[in-house]
Amino acid sequence: MITANWEDAIIKEANGLSWDSLQQVFDFIKFIKTQENKQSIIKQHLVDNNIQEELSLLDATSLTHLEEEFFDYKKMYPKEM
Repeated sequence: MITANWEDAIIKEANGLSWDSLQQVFDFIKFIKTQENKQSIIKQHLVDNNIQEELSLLDATSLTHLEEEFFDYKKMYPKEM
């Protein structure tokens, strides 16, 4: 099911719930988002650590070559909006 359909289904099911129940649903959604953010941060941290570890294994010549490859990278490949 695509996101819009899930959102519609959740709103439909939430219709008619008491204020307290809606607060619980809202709190649960916030909890889930917090958990997803934590997972994302952990995954990114692991990726960053792996990259740092691999970079530390490069010899000086390889590191210089890599730095040259990425020189002016942002200027040559601007982020598209």
